Amino acid sequence: MKKIIFAAILSAAAAPAFAEPSCNPGSEVTPVWQSLQKFEQAGGQVVSFKTTAAVATKSDSKVDGENMEIFFDPNTGEELERIAA
Repeated sequence: MKKIIFAAILSAAAAPAFAEPSCNPGSEVTPVWQSLQKFEQAGGQVVSFKTTAAVATKSDSKVDGENMEIFFDPNTGEELERIAA
């Protein structure tokens, strides 16, 4: 019983760490290439990217040699969050 409670608490505490920002695309969506181009012009390197309907564009990238997951808002093209990968 104690193990189940411990596992539940641990799962609840870890969930926000793995959460991706969610976005609801509006009627005027910024093209993905513009967001990625702006990022690369600022010195980043895009390795790959993924776009889904309910989640911001996710880019697996390198910043100063460090692997990062970077999320972009599909409406504005602005960077939302960086997570070390």
